[in-house]
Amino acid sequence: MSELHLPSSIDAPAPVPPANGKPPAQRGTSATWLFGYDIFISFALGAPPRGTQSYASDLARQLRERDFTVFYSEDEAAPGTTLNDTLRKALKQSRILVVIANRGTLEEPRWVRAEVEEFRQYHPTRPIIPISIEGALKDHALLDTIRPWLNVGETIWVDDTQEAVKLGIASREVVQRLSLAPKHLRAAQRWRATVVGAVLILAISTGAALWNAKVAHDNALRASISAAEAKAEEIKARKAEARALGELRASTGLRLRAESSAMLARLRPEPDERAMQQLLAAQQLTAPGRPLDAEAEGDLLAGLRGARHLLRLVSGNAEFLTMAVSATGRRLATVADDTTLQLWDAATGKPIGASLPAHLQTVRSLAFSPDGTLLVTGSKDTTMRLWEVADDGIHPALAFPLTGHTDEVRAVAFSPDGKLIASGSNDNTARLWDVRTSMPIGQPLAGHSETVIAVAFSPDSRQLVTASYDRTLQLWDVRTGKPHGRPLVGHVDSLRSVAFSPDGKRIVSGAWDNNLMLWNVASGRPIGKPMRGHQGLVRSVAFSSDGKTIVSSSDDGSVRLWDGHSGRPVGKPLLGHTRDVTGARFIERGNPRIVSVGLDGSLRLWNPDDASPIGEPLARGKHQLASLTLSADGERMAAGGQDLRLHLWKISSLWKNQGANEKLQPVLDAPILSLAFSPDGKRLATGSFDGSLRLVDGRSGAALGPPINTHSGAVSAIAWSPDGKQIATGSWDTTLRIWDAASGAAVGEPLSGHDAWIAALAFSPDGRSVVSASADTRLRHWNVATGQLIGRPMLGHDNWVLAVAFSPDGSLIVSGGADDTVRRWNAATGEPIGDAMEGHANWVTSVNVSPKSQHIVSGSWDRSLRLWRADSGVPVGQALDGHADAIQYVAFSSNGEYVRSVSRSGALHLWAAPLRWPGMLCAKLTRNMSPGQWKSWVSSDIEYGKQCSDLPIAAD
Repeated sequence: MSELHLPSSIDAPAPVPPANGKPPAQRGTSATWLFGYDIFISFALGAPPRGTQSYASDLARQLRERDFTVFYSEDEAAPGTTLNDTLRKALKQSRILVVIANRGTLEEPRWVRAEVEEFRQYHPTRPIIPISIEGALKDHALLDTIRPWLNVGETIWVDDTQEAVKLGIASREVVQRLSLAPKHLRAAQRWRATVVGAVLILAISTGAALWNAKVAHDNALRASISAAEAKAEEIKARKAEARALGELRASTGLRLRAESSAMLARLRPEPDERAMQQLLAAQQLTAPGRPLDAEAEGDLLAGLRGARHLLRLVSGNAEFLTMAVSATGRRLATVADDTTLQLWDAATGKPIGASLPAHLQTVRSLAFSPDGTLLVTGSKDTTMRLWEVADDGIHPALAFPLTGHTDEVRAVAFSPDGKLIASGSNDNTARLWDVRTSMPIGQPLAGHSETVIAVAFSPDSRQLVTASYDRTLQLWDVRTGKPHGRPLVGHVDSLRSVAFSPDGKRIVSGAWDNNLMLWNVASGRPIGKPMRGHQGLVRSVAFSSDGKTIVSSSDDGSVRLWDGHSGRPVGKPLLGHTRDVTGARFIERGNPRIVSVGLDGSLRLWNPDDASPIGEPLARGKHQLASLTLSADGERMAAGGQDLRLHLWKISSLWKNQGANEKLQPVLDAPILSLAFSPDGKRLATGSFDGSLRLVDGRSGAALGPPINTHSGAVSAIAWSPDGKQIATGSWDTTLRIWDAASGAAVGEPLSGHDAWIAALAFSPDGRSVVSASADTRLRHWNVATGQLIGRPMLGHDNWVLAVAFSPDGSLIVSGGADDTVRRWNAATGEPIGDAMEGHANWVTSVNVSPKSQHIVSGSWDRSLRLWRADSGVPVGQALDGHADAIQYVAFSSNGEYVRSVSRSGALHLWAAPLRWPGMLCAKLTRNMSPGQWKSWVSSDIEYGKQCSDLPIAAD
């Protein structure tokens, strides 16, 4: 027995199966008509393991690609048990018969045997080449049975595998071996030779034309192939470029985030506007079009923490030399570029109207009238000017300036009654002016030996205080223009700023000695010691409208807060300015906000409260509550107090500072242990120590029907089905039950399986199942309709399981326990997902999943909330602190933009969820990077992208 071998120099391409399972159309049909077929492929139809039609189809394709003419019966005639005229003709015209000989075909040859015998009758000497599949022709038992029609004793065959037949792809070796047919037998080549000869005989001109056409065709084919190859290379290059750009974007994003963190931590001397812009740009680069990962979200949270007090940052193109705020806090006026006057909306930081030149020389000071309709400016040119303040900006009120000083006007102020203006000058005097006539009143107030740098009226307009470079303050009687008492002495360097308290009993001053001092107006003595903290000149001082707080600004780039009565520091400095802060004032009554301006060209709005950067308290806790819950819309809070009563609050009224609207219900028959609002908030289910379930009106607290006797032990857990039609209860008796919410009737029997009391329950989003969490450290998943356990108990917690929730998409169960951990479970199988999520330092008492199932929030008795990625369990940033007591309840709002949390004392906090964090950073800015800044800070190789879609792009 011999085998057909292929020279090693032949290297055929690897076979590629056709898309439709068929070989390419037969080429050279005229050649087959004239010269017949090089190869006839005989194969068996049917299902594996006998059928080989797919293998035969691919073999025919590969042979045709090598310029053989091949007869494959499915192309031209359907094979069967009898041979039709087409098959006989093809067999008669074929030079080689290839038989695909697998075990099934040899055991039951049918028409394959007929084709072999027919071919041998026509061509006794022509070769028959079997393809032995998986060594079928090496089986001697089979050889004996096929010898009458296929004697392979002296026959050449080739080998292939059953895997090749299964895949329908003829192996490279088989095709190479069959390709050894002598070229003079190839019908296609003989046809081309005949055609060329005929063409030469017919006409040389026609032959030339045909030759040219062939050359053109070949050239076109080569060009097409070259174009295809070029296109493939272009696509490959584009993919490589896209990968490189993706890597560049990712690495640039990481760099921007690291740089932003350093800037916000004051480790790099860059403005925090750049830090926030870079941080927002980094989010776009690291996750274009995709949700941010936990690390990127954590950086956003860190950015908000770094700018926790900053509400809005407005960057100008020039240094802000000084500022004034109207008495109502609605308007702000600034001086920049020495002479440019600009009006602003103090709440939003938006400019009002166009800027205008105020004086020919530097504007040293400005002040609003009490009603906010006038503005006065003092200049280096020794004059003052009056301006009208309108809704569209600032306009001149007089055609002429106020003259009287002989040197620069360094300070101006309106009297609280609006009738007078006071001014201080480098001529060492102060002056009083009549607003109505714009004329000076009486003689200059002389007494200081150096520049009068600051002036301020008492609230009753009867006294004026002046501060001087001579280190003293002086009180004056406004009516007489005479000094009131002796100078106030205490600073060790020149004075720079001064202000009266709203009650007129105190004065605060700031000086070049970096300190502030509080003074008692009546005695003229200091109150306490100098107020130390600034590391530079104290440029401005101001009282809050209630007199409880003082704000100061300094050349050290900080804004500081002080107790208005004792002078003690309040909270941490407000940092962010990169140069001297030239002015800081309170701008809102009852809701403290601060505005500051500086030589760094920025105007900033601040929230001075030392609160969380993303949360705020809506209600201060005043109770000790045993259990509590919120309605889904966040409008109502219910609690069972230690006084055994049901407490109800209307939360929405807190937005208007109207109080909590608490409704206190009578003492019930048994103290409340658990409660839950219905999904629509109209009903409230309460569970009692006596094992009863009660339904009450969610707004009034009025009873809705009699108690329902549910358990033999206290009802320790309650949950409503999503449609509000069923209620699940869990008890100290270790069982849980399902109830019809309308009739109060039990649905099925008690569900038993836990070994300790039930701490929490949660319905699946479709309401078909409920999961229970127990003090036995386990969770169980139940089918509501059948009462059967779904899967095995969920084991993993090392202590009581106190909280449980489903993800809104129903794929995830989340639990929290007294082992201080949060865990995730596959809702379908009950198997744990990943490791325990650690970070809390005390019991985890509440968990919830965001509406899009992207985030988990957990609340703990360690007084903190934590956010986690639902897909990975990775924590998002640091814990959210702000509660003063253990947290009992946390939940995302229905739109996923907020998280609500309630502590045991009833303190309710509202937190911005990750969905809102990018927008919150954008809200602090007024513009995007300029194109030049993008190239310098981000990359010239990455296309510009707006960091905040609603903000304009800054000009270079």
